[in-house]
Amino acid sequence: MRRVILASAVALAVPVLSGSPVLTPALAAPVATSTETFVTTVAISDMFEVEAGRLAASKAANAKVKSFGQMMVDDHSKTTNDLKALIDDKKVEAKLPASLDQDHQAKLDKLKDLSGDAFDRAYIPTQVSGHEKAVDLFQNYADTGENADLKQWAQKTLPTLKGHLDEAKQLSSEIKMAADDTDQQAGRKEKQVDVTVDTEKGAEVRVETKQRKDRAASFDYVPRQKPTEWTAQALIGRTVENDKGDNLGDINNVILNERGQVVAVTIGVGGFLGMGEKNVGVPFQALDFKLDTDRSDLDKRSEGPAEKKAEREARFDTEHSNVQIVLNASKEELEAAPEFVWLDQQNADNARTVQ
Repeated sequence: MRRVILASAVALAVPVLSGSPVLTPALAAPVATSTETFVTTVAISDMFEVEAGRLAASKAANAKVKSFGQMMVDDHSKTTNDLKALIDDKKVEAKLPASLDQDHQAKLDKLKDLSGDAFDRAYIPTQVSGHEKAVDLFQNYADTGENADLKQWAQKTLPTLKGHLDEAKQLSSEIKMAADDTDQQAGRKEKQVDVTVDTEKGAEVRVETKQRKDRAASFDYVPRQKPTEWTAQALIGRTVENDKGDNLGDINNVILNERGQVVAVTIGVGGFLGMGEKNVGVPFQALDFKLDTDRSDLDKRSEGPAEKKAEREARFDTEHSNVQIVLNASKEELEAAPEFVWLDQQNADNARTVQ
């Protein structure tokens, strides 16, 4: 995948940083999910998993990822049919959506543009985060849902979803290790320079260069990533918290200017499992990158049973695991902030105004 190397807003005085935490704040009590929300969310998730699974089965480089993708097609087709049967039998009063929502369609479109190793590295993280949300959703409805038949089905489906999540996490670790081995081998090849540039589609470009006496480059190549530098891929999906440990939302995108400087990030705020969520633009310089040692008090406040601690640790990704991204704001302030407007939206609005 083509990556932009991003310098973090703070200098991190450690030799190596790896992994990234997604920290889950303690909740006083689960909020009940309505039947309509549950059915709509599950149906859209199933549609995405089936379509993305088909792509994985045909475009992935890793044989295990191909197999995982086919399993997603089979298992999520079954849950779709189960849900339709409950509705057709009048056991559940709800209407199934006819198509993906905008967010899931955008994710699917990005996967369509990738293949091979780049596809694997983009697809598997969506499976980890997506199945974490699915497990939470099904557990929530099984505990608090209002329809007895649907609650029973949610409880029955949970073990399958947890199995998917475990396998996705294992694949994520294997792909990360394989990528590290490839990078180390590439670094030992004197004639090859790995030049990476970050774009939304994430295509990987490798430029093989040979030393020439008749022409010298007017710049210095960048042979490796520094511990204080981040990739846009590592930032996207990271959870942003405030200094109280409140979950403010996940980073959905990174905004760069024409010189490649990071000027802002968009944070997904509000909604439920990505539905009804809005993007809020925040200046990159407003983010504070704190080492794990800076949040010992927060760790003590958020400590719980051993199984809860293990669950939090399992949500860490594979880069900068001992760094917390902090924004000096409250959740209410972000929810009240204006929604970020993309260029294509601005152009569409201007076109309608002209007409």
